[in-house]
This record gives sequence, structure tokens and C-alpha cells, in this order.
Amino acid sequence: MSNLLVAENIVKKYGDYTALNNVTIKVPEASIFGLLGPNGAGKTSLIRIINQIIMPDSGSILLDGKPLAPNDISHIGYLPEERGLYKSMKVGEQALYLAQLKGMTRYDAKRRLAYWFDKFDIRDWWGKKVQELSKGMAQKVQFIVTVMHQPKLLIFDEPFSGFDPINADLIKDEILKLRDDGATVIFSTHRMESVEEMCEYIALIDKSNKILDGKLSDIKEILSQTLLK
Repeated sequence: MSNLLVAENIVKKYGDYTALNNVTIKVPEASIFGLLGPNGAGKTSLIRIINQIIMPDSGSILLDGKPLAPNDISHIGYLPEERGLYKSMKVGEQALYLAQLKGMTRYDAKRRLAYWFDKFDIRDWWGKKVQELSKGMAQKVQFIVTVMHQPKLLIFDEPFSGFDPINADLIKDEILKLRDDGATVIFSTHRMESVEEMCEYIALIDKSNKILDGKLSDIKEILSQTLLK
């Protein structure tokens, strides 16, 4: 299986603090890749580098075998843990605006948004302001604006945070379907139950260093054999 994303020997420092110390990950195409580690491990810095929000001090990022370029933003969808919707804007206006930032035409954006709003049964939210929505409602909208431009790479940072179990299952099923339809997913979390349910490959980062990575089933087998010794 070919790799859609390769982050190689990434180093990122903030003053005297090293956030990432020669971290390399390889994310297979059309897979769900779990990026694991405690808070402060370096996961968010790596995600921000992939999204070109910040730059690494050294190392390289390849997307589809080519160096990551500014226009690759149209191929990436990013759902941050800290949601970023403008509270005073109406849901529909904001979704159209964000879609066009990702390179969609207004016509295509309206068509895709109609599909997702119907799918989540939220068409009557179109004219509401974000501040009128509950946290869970706003997170549904954030999920839609993350995936609506059909990016080849999706990055979800704690996507189930704040969701009730029913809506968490809804989002989980949609992420799995997106993978089945060909999207590659990076799934950042510290919740092992989510990893067990969804991820095929994982990398564990702790204190700025990659501790292990590989196919989840292989890692579980190695760990189980180690425990039996």
C-alpha cells in the first residue's frame, strides 16, 4: 500500500523547548491512522505543520509523493479540537464562506452542503447564528465544513469531544464511510477505545519523540507476546 502522507525527521522547537524531535510518520492511503499520545506530547504541533499553520525547523512533508505546497490546503480537511466557527455568523453563510476558501465554487458548495445538511437532518439550522446552537450542534456543522470539499486527507483532533454517544456513533460511522470511499484519515486522540474501534495504523508520540508506530494488529501481537514472556 502506498503512503499518502510522509512526515520525515520533523523537528520543531519553541525557544529552548523541543516539541518534536526527529519525528517520522508514514500514513498509508485510504486508511485510518491513529496519532496517539498524552497532552503536550507534540501531536498538535505535528498536525499544525501538516496543515501549514506553522513550519518545521527541519524535516519534510510529502503529500502524494510531492513536497507539501500552499495550494494543498484544498486537499486537506482539518477538524481541530478547539472548534473555530464564527459565533455571530449564520450557519449557512459561514459554511459557504469556508467552502470557497477551500477552492469550491458557490454552486458546488451549495450542492454539497445541501447533501450533508439533509443527511444530518439539520436543514432548518441554515439561517441560525452559530451562537444559537448547542455545542453538539456546532460540532456537527464543524464536521460538515471539514469534509464537504471531499479532501484526500482528513485530520480529526479529538472528533468525539463533547458529543453524546448517539452523535459520536453517527460521526464515527461517517468517518469510516469516508475512509471506505477513499479518504485517508489521521485521527488524533488519547482515548484508546476510539483507536481500537477505528484505527488500522498508529504512531505513539511522548515527550516530543515517536515511541512506536506500525499496523495496530502487529503492535498488539508484539505486546501480547512480550507480556506472556
